Amino acid sequence: MTSQSGGAETALVPSGPRRAALTVSTKLVELWRARELLVQLVRKELKVRYRNSALGFLWSMLTPVLMTVVFSVVFTQIVRIPVDDFPAFFISGYLVWQFLQNSCQGAIHSIVGNAELIKKVYFPREVLPLSHVFAQLIHLLLALLVLSPYLVSTRGLDVLVHLPTTLLAIALLTVFVSGVAMWFAGVNVAFRDLQELFVVIFQVWFYATPVIYPLALVTAQMGERFAWVATVIAINPATVFVELARLGLYGSVSATGDVVTPLVDGPPAWPSLAATGMASGWALVALLAGYLVFLRRARTFAKEV
Repeated sequence: MTSQSGGAETALVPSGPRRAALTVSTKLVELWRARELLVQLVRKELKVRYRNSALGFLWSMLTPVLMTVVFSVVFTQIVRIPVDDFPAFFISGYLVWQFLQNSCQGAIHSIVGNAELIKKVYFPREVLPLSHVFAQLIHLLLALLVLSPYLVSTRGLDVLVHLPTTLLAIALLTVFVSGVAMWFAGVNVAFRDLQELFVVIFQVWFYATPVIYPLALVTAQMGERFAWVATVIAINPATVFVELARLGLYGSVSATGDVVTPLVDGPPAWPSLAATGMASGWALVALLAGYLVFLRRARTFAKEV
């Protein structure tokens, strides 16, 4: 009788994957109930960042504009990248990169920086890194709103026609960034050297992402010996989102095989099913992996911070 009861209790214990799914679903319900707290943290992040700034929210637009000016001078006058409307090309990719980097940069300190709060009160810990992600999402949308007239003037009305492409890219990018941000936030609690390595990681990641150069240029100019470099850049998840967003804001860039004009650009267009599927896949993988790592680390946050 005892053996049967024990067997029944064992049968009721969920298996590994099922237990992980139940944990995630339970945490998602908790997170939804804490949505008001998340909104308040986003507001706090926006207010604190620009509290003593004379320009305030204008910096969310000025930063990408200033970076565009600098890189445009360098890569159109000194080391020429053969693409039309280089400022539009650059800013359509840099906005994506800025969202990713700034979100993770804020998130990596979000748990350690709120040690006293974590020790005193229970709440879903994931709202801390996610507040940085959504604050940066607001900056991204504001920057796009201000810069859209310039993009329309240089790339035509197709930028507005293909607005759904841009919105799709932003939605999938937000899911991806949320997962990466939670991973950085959770791992940094136990491995504090990660915050010191952050600058190096993102510096390398930036140059491995086609923000200042088109992916087609790398594919066309890499010989057989260095073909692996083009492959690494192509499968880089940041590349997937930069290319998808750029398709809606700037258009496509493809190689011609001609020495005089090695590249040709096309107008904004709709994404292929393959591009959409790859971006969706990276977004889901990053979210699930980052969230599971964060939840596992969150059990000991109160002791480790």
